[in-house]
Amino acid sequence: MNKTKADFLKRFGKIRDLPSLPSIVTKVNQMLNDPNTTNASLSRVIEKDQAIVFKMLQLVNSAFFGLREKISTTNEAAIILGFDAIRNIVLSLSTFNILNHLFEQNSNKHFKIDSFWRHSIGVAVLSRYLAEQTMLGDSEKCFVCGLLHDMGKLMLAHYFPDEFIRVIEHARQNDLIYLDAENKILPACHPEVGYFIIKKWGIPSHLANTIYSHHAIQPDSAFLEESIIVNTANGIINSYYADFLNNNTSPENIKYAYFNSHARKRLNVWIETAPKWFPEVKPLIHDAWAFFL
Repeated sequence: MNKTKADFLKRFGKIRDLPSLPSIVTKVNQMLNDPNTTNASLSRVIEKDQAIVFKMLQLVNSAFFGLREKISTTNEAAIILGFDAIRNIVLSLSTFNILNHLFEQNSNKHFKIDSFWRHSIGVAVLSRYLAEQTMLGDSEKCFVCGLLHDMGKLMLAHYFPDEFIRVIEHARQNDLIYLDAENKILPACHPEVGYFIIKKWGIPSHLANTIYSHHAIQPDSAFLEESIIVNTANGIINSYYADFLNNNTSPENIKYAYFNSHARKRLNVWIETAPKWFPEVKPLIHDAWAFFL
Protein backbone atom coordinates (compact mmCIF):
# COMPACT_ATOMS: atom_id res chain seq x y z
CA MET A 1 0.00 0.00 0.00
CA ASN A 2 1.48 3.36 -1.00
CA LYS A 3 1.80 6.18 1.53
CA THR A 4 -0.88 8.35 -0.06
CA LYS A 5 -3.42 5.54 0.10
CA ALA A 6 -2.41 4.62 3.65
CA ASP A 7 -2.77 8.24 4.78
CA PHE A 8 -6.20 8.50 3.16
CA LEU A 9 -7.45 5.37 4.94
CA LYS A 10 -5.98 6.55 8.25
CA ARG A 11 -8.37 9.48 8.07
CA PHE A 12 -11.19 7.02 8.70
CA GLY A 13 -9.39 5.67 11.74
CA LYS A 14 -9.42 9.17 13.25
CA ILE A 15 -13.19 9.60 12.92
CA ARG A 16 -14.63 9.80 16.43
CA ASP A 17 -18.24 8.96 15.57
CA LEU A 18 -17.45 5.99 13.33
CA PRO A 19 -20.26 3.49 14.00
CA SER A 20 -19.52 0.24 15.78
CA LEU A 21 -21.30 -3.08 15.51
CA PRO A 22 -23.84 -3.99 18.20
CA SER A 23 -22.49 -6.22 20.95
CA ILE A 24 -24.74 -9.05 19.76
CA VAL A 25 -22.76 -9.36 16.51
CA THR A 26 -19.44 -9.43 18.33
CA LYS A 27 -20.76 -12.02 20.78
CA VAL A 28 -22.19 -14.24 18.02
CA ASN A 29 -18.87 -14.10 16.16
CA GLN A 30 -17.02 -15.11 19.32
CA MET A 31 -19.41 -17.98 19.99
CA LEU A 32 -19.07 -19.37 16.49
CA ASN A 33 -15.31 -19.59 17.01
CA ASP A 34 -15.91 -21.67 20.14
CA PRO A 35 -16.37 -25.41 19.44
CA ASN A 36 -18.39 -25.73 22.66
CA THR A 37 -21.16 -23.42 21.43
CA THR A 38 -24.55 -25.11 21.18
CA ASN A 39 -27.77 -24.19 19.40
CA ALA A 40 -29.34 -23.41 22.76
CA SER A 41 -26.52 -21.14 23.98
CA LEU A 42 -26.39 -19.26 20.67
CA SER A 43 -30.16 -18.80 20.73
CA ARG A 44 -30.08 -17.40 24.27
CA VAL A 45 -27.62 -14.71 23.20
CA ILE A 46 -29.57 -13.71 20.10
CA GLU A 47 -32.85 -13.62 22.02
CA LYS A 48 -31.51 -10.78 24.15
CA ASP A 49 -32.14 -8.55 21.12
CA GLN A 50 -35.83 -9.05 20.39
CA ALA A 51 -35.81 -6.61 17.48
CA ILE A 52 -33.21 -8.77 15.70
CA VAL A 53 -35.14 -11.94 16.58
CA PHE A 54 -38.34 -10.52 15.09
CA LYS A 55 -36.68 -9.47 11.84
CA MET A 56 -34.67 -12.70 11.60
CA LEU A 57 -37.78 -14.89 11.92
CA GLN A 58 -39.58 -12.70 9.40
CA LEU A 59 -36.70 -13.17 6.97
CA VAL A 60 -36.23 -16.93 7.34
CA ASN A 61 -39.98 -17.50 6.95
CA SER A 62 -40.20 -15.36 3.82
CA ALA A 63 -40.35 -16.63 0.26
CA PHE A 64 -36.73 -15.61 -0.06
CA PHE A 65 -35.59 -18.61 1.99
CA GLY A 66 -38.25 -20.92 0.59
CA LEU A 67 -38.46 -23.20 3.65
CA ARG A 68 -41.31 -25.72 3.69
CA GLU A 69 -42.03 -25.44 7.42
CA LYS A 70 -42.43 -22.29 9.46
CA ILE A 71 -39.61 -21.52 11.90
CA SER A 72 -40.89 -20.07 15.16
CA THR A 73 -37.77 -19.83 17.37
CA THR A 74 -34.11 -18.90 17.01
CA ASN A 75 -33.18 -22.40 18.16
CA GLU A 76 -35.13 -23.94 15.27
CA ALA A 77 -33.47 -21.50 12.89
CA ALA A 78 -30.01 -22.47 14.15
CA ILE A 79 -30.80 -26.19 13.78
CA ILE A 80 -32.26 -25.93 10.28
CA LEU A 81 -30.05 -23.22 8.77
CA GLY A 82 -26.79 -23.76 10.67
CA PHE A 83 -24.55 -21.47 12.69
CA ASP A 84 -22.94 -19.66 9.75
CA ALA A 85 -26.29 -18.77 8.21
CA ILE A 86 -27.54 -17.39 11.54
CA ARG A 87 -24.37 -15.33 11.97
CA ASN A 88 -24.76 -13.93 8.46
CA ILE A 89 -28.41 -13.05 9.04
CA VAL A 90 -27.62 -11.27 12.33
CA LEU A 91 -24.73 -9.45 10.66
CA SER A 92 -26.85 -8.40 7.67
CA LEU A 93 -29.72 -7.08 9.77
CA SER A 94 -27.44 -5.30 12.27
CA THR A 95 -25.25 -3.68 9.64
CA PHE A 96 -28.27 -2.56 7.64
CA ASN A 97 -29.67 -0.84 10.74
CA ILE A 98 -26.33 0.81 11.57
CA LEU A 99 -25.69 2.19 8.11
CA ASN A 100 -29.28 3.31 7.69
CA HIS A 101 -29.14 5.19 10.98
CA LEU A 102 -25.81 6.74 9.98
CA PHE A 103 -27.44 8.41 7.00
CA GLU A 104 -30.68 9.55 8.63
CA GLN A 105 -29.29 13.03 9.28
CA ASN A 106 -27.07 13.28 6.22
CA SER A 107 -27.85 16.05 3.78
CA ASN A 108 -25.61 14.96 0.89
CA LYS A 109 -27.97 15.48 -2.03
CA HIS A 110 -25.67 13.47 -4.30
CA PHE A 111 -26.21 10.29 -2.30
CA LYS A 112 -29.67 8.73 -2.26
CA ILE A 113 -29.83 6.18 0.53
CA ASP A 114 -32.91 4.45 -0.90
CA SER A 115 -31.22 3.96 -4.26
CA PHE A 116 -28.08 2.75 -2.50
CA TRP A 117 -30.01 0.06 -0.61
CA ARG A 118 -32.06 -1.00 -3.62
CA HIS A 119 -28.81 -1.63 -5.48
CA SER A 120 -27.11 -3.38 -2.55
CA ILE A 121 -30.11 -5.58 -1.76
CA GLY A 122 -30.44 -6.47 -5.44
CA VAL A 123 -26.78 -7.52 -5.56
CA ALA A 124 -27.24 -9.53 -2.34
CA VAL A 125 -30.24 -11.46 -3.64
CA LEU A 126 -28.67 -12.09 -7.04
CA SER A 127 -25.36 -13.14 -5.44
CA ARG A 128 -27.18 -15.76 -3.38
CA TYR A 129 -29.10 -16.96 -6.45
CA LEU A 130 -25.99 -17.23 -8.64
CA ALA A 131 -24.05 -19.05 -5.93
CA GLU A 132 -26.84 -21.61 -5.60
CA GLN A 133 -27.25 -22.06 -9.36
CA THR A 134 -23.55 -22.24 -10.26
CA MET A 135 -22.32 -24.04 -7.12
CA LEU A 136 -19.66 -21.35 -6.73
CA GLY A 137 -18.96 -20.02 -3.26
CA ASP A 138 -21.16 -20.12 -0.18
CA SER A 139 -24.59 -18.68 -0.97
CA GLU A 140 -25.18 -17.11 2.46
CA LYS A 141 -21.73 -15.52 2.54
CA CYS A 142 -22.36 -14.20 -0.96
CA PHE A 143 -25.61 -12.62 0.25
CA VAL A 144 -23.84 -10.73 3.06
CA CYS A 145 -20.99 -9.63 0.78
CA GLY A 146 -23.51 -8.47 -1.81
CA LEU A 147 -25.38 -6.46 0.79
CA LEU A 148 -22.21 -4.79 2.10
CA HIS A 149 -20.08 -4.61 -1.05
CA ASP A 150 -20.61 -0.85 -1.54
CA MET A 151 -20.54 0.29 2.07
CA GLY A 152 -17.30 2.14 1.29
CA LYS A 153 -19.33 4.48 -0.94
CA LEU A 154 -21.68 5.25 1.92
CA MET A 155 -18.75 5.98 4.23
CA LEU A 156 -17.14 8.26 1.66
CA ALA A 157 -20.39 10.13 1.04
CA HIS A 158 -21.03 10.59 4.77
CA TYR A 159 -17.59 11.43 6.13
CA PHE A 160 -15.86 12.96 3.09
CA PRO A 161 -18.67 14.47 1.02
CA ASP A 162 -16.43 16.88 -0.89
CA GLU A 163 -14.28 14.05 -2.27
CA PHE A 164 -17.39 12.01 -3.03
CA ILE A 165 -18.97 14.89 -4.96
CA ARG A 166 -15.75 15.33 -6.96
CA VAL A 167 -15.93 11.69 -8.01
CA ILE A 168 -19.55 11.98 -9.09
CA GLU A 169 -18.95 15.17 -11.04
CA HIS A 170 -15.90 13.67 -12.75
CA ALA A 171 -17.91 10.57 -13.70
CA ARG A 172 -20.73 12.58 -15.21
CA GLN A 173 -18.52 15.08 -16.98
CA ASN A 174 -16.40 12.35 -18.57
CA ASP A 175 -19.06 9.66 -19.08
CA LEU A 176 -17.33 7.21 -16.73
CA ILE A 177 -18.71 4.54 -14.47
CA TYR A 178 -18.29 5.40 -10.79
CA LEU A 179 -15.32 3.09 -10.15
CA ASP A 180 -13.28 4.51 -13.03
CA ALA A 181 -13.90 8.06 -11.81
CA GLU A 182 -12.98 7.00 -8.28
CA ASN A 183 -9.66 5.61 -9.53
CA LYS A 184 -8.91 8.95 -11.15
CA ILE A 185 -9.82 11.15 -8.17
CA LEU A 186 -9.17 9.24 -4.94
CA PRO A 187 -6.04 7.52 -3.60
CA ALA A 188 -8.22 4.64 -2.32
CA CYS A 189 -11.49 3.33 -3.76
CA HIS A 190 -14.70 2.27 -2.06
CA PRO A 191 -13.77 -1.46 -1.76
CA GLU A 192 -10.65 -0.47 0.18
CA VAL A 193 -12.58 1.94 2.38
CA GLY A 194 -15.23 -0.72 3.05
CA TYR A 195 -12.54 -3.27 3.86
CA PHE A 196 -10.84 -0.86 6.27
CA ILE A 197 -14.09 -0.28 8.19
CA ILE A 198 -15.11 -3.92 8.21
CA LYS A 199 -11.73 -5.02 9.55
CA LYS A 200 -12.10 -2.50 12.37
CA TRP A 201 -15.45 -4.12 13.14
CA GLY A 202 -13.86 -7.56 13.40
CA ILE A 203 -16.06 -9.11 10.74
CA PRO A 204 -14.74 -12.52 9.56
CA SER A 205 -11.86 -12.14 7.12
CA HIS A 206 -13.47 -14.09 4.26
CA LEU A 207 -16.31 -11.54 4.16
CA ALA A 208 -13.93 -8.58 4.44
CA ASN A 209 -11.65 -9.95 1.71
CA THR A 210 -14.53 -10.60 -0.69
CA ILE A 211 -15.76 -7.04 -0.25
CA TYR A 212 -12.21 -5.76 -0.79
CA SER A 213 -11.79 -7.70 -4.05
CA HIS A 214 -15.26 -7.51 -5.59
CA HIS A 215 -13.86 -5.29 -8.38
CA ALA A 216 -10.16 -6.25 -8.31
CA ILE A 217 -10.55 -10.04 -8.25
CA GLN A 218 -7.49 -11.94 -7.03
CA PRO A 219 -7.30 -15.22 -9.01
CA ASP A 220 -5.22 -17.15 -6.46
CA SER A 221 -7.22 -16.14 -3.39
CA ALA A 222 -9.26 -18.39 -1.10
CA PHE A 223 -12.26 -16.13 -1.68
CA LEU A 224 -12.08 -16.13 -5.49
CA GLU A 225 -15.48 -17.73 -6.04
CA GLU A 226 -17.36 -15.33 -3.78
CA SER A 227 -15.60 -12.37 -5.43
CA ILE A 228 -16.61 -13.60 -8.89
CA ILE A 229 -20.22 -14.08 -7.77
CA VAL A 230 -20.52 -10.61 -6.23
CA ASN A 231 -18.81 -8.92 -9.19
CA THR A 232 -21.14 -10.66 -11.64
CA ALA A 233 -24.23 -9.86 -9.59
CA ASN A 234 -23.14 -6.22 -9.29
CA GLY A 235 -22.66 -5.92 -13.04
CA ILE A 236 -26.02 -7.46 -13.87
CA ILE A 237 -27.92 -5.36 -11.32
CA ASN A 238 -26.23 -2.21 -12.65
CA SER A 239 -27.20 -3.29 -16.15
CA TYR A 240 -30.85 -4.07 -15.37
CA TYR A 241 -31.57 -1.19 -13.04
CA ALA A 242 -30.18 2.33 -12.84
CA ASP A 243 -27.05 2.22 -10.70
CA PHE A 244 -27.18 4.13 -7.44
CA LEU A 245 -25.80 7.25 -9.14
CA ASN A 246 -28.30 6.84 -11.99
CA ASN A 247 -25.30 7.10 -14.25
CA ASN A 248 -24.34 5.33 -17.48
CA THR A 249 -27.22 2.88 -17.59
CA SER A 250 -29.46 1.57 -20.35
CA PRO A 251 -31.87 -0.66 -18.43
CA GLU A 252 -31.76 -4.35 -19.41
CA ASN A 253 -28.71 -3.92 -21.65
CA ILE A 254 -25.55 -5.53 -20.32
CA LYS A 255 -22.75 -3.02 -19.83
CA TYR A 256 -19.49 -4.95 -19.86
CA ALA A 257 -17.46 -2.22 -18.17
CA TYR A 258 -19.05 -3.29 -14.89
CA PHE A 259 -17.54 -6.80 -15.01
CA ASN A 260 -14.05 -7.93 -14.00
CA SER A 261 -12.29 -10.08 -16.61
CA HIS A 262 -12.17 -13.07 -14.24
CA ALA A 263 -15.93 -12.88 -13.78
CA ARG A 264 -16.42 -12.65 -17.55
CA LYS A 265 -14.24 -15.71 -18.05
CA ARG A 266 -15.90 -17.84 -15.37
CA LEU A 267 -19.54 -16.77 -15.64
CA ASN A 268 -19.81 -15.35 -19.15
CA VAL A 269 -22.61 -17.75 -20.08
CA TRP A 270 -24.69 -16.40 -17.19
CA ILE A 271 -23.94 -12.81 -18.18
CA GLU A 272 -24.82 -13.40 -21.83
CA THR A 273 -28.03 -15.32 -21.08
CA ALA A 274 -29.28 -12.95 -18.35
CA PRO A 275 -32.33 -11.87 -20.43
CA LYS A 276 -33.59 -15.47 -20.25
CA TRP A 277 -33.18 -16.19 -16.54
CA PHE A 278 -33.15 -12.79 -14.80
CA PRO A 279 -36.97 -12.36 -14.88
CA GLU A 280 -37.32 -15.22 -12.37
CA VAL A 281 -35.00 -13.40 -9.94
CA LYS A 282 -36.83 -10.07 -10.11
CA PRO A 283 -39.66 -11.13 -7.76
CA LEU A 284 -37.09 -12.25 -5.16
CA ILE A 285 -35.39 -8.85 -5.38
CA HIS A 286 -38.68 -7.02 -5.04
CA ASP A 287 -39.63 -9.16 -2.03
CA ALA A 288 -36.29 -8.33 -0.40
CA TRP A 289 -36.82 -4.62 -1.10
CA ALA A 290 -40.20 -4.85 0.63
CA PHE A 291 -38.64 -6.64 3.61
CA PHE A 292 -35.65 -4.34 4.18
CA LEU A 293 -37.11 -1.05 2.99
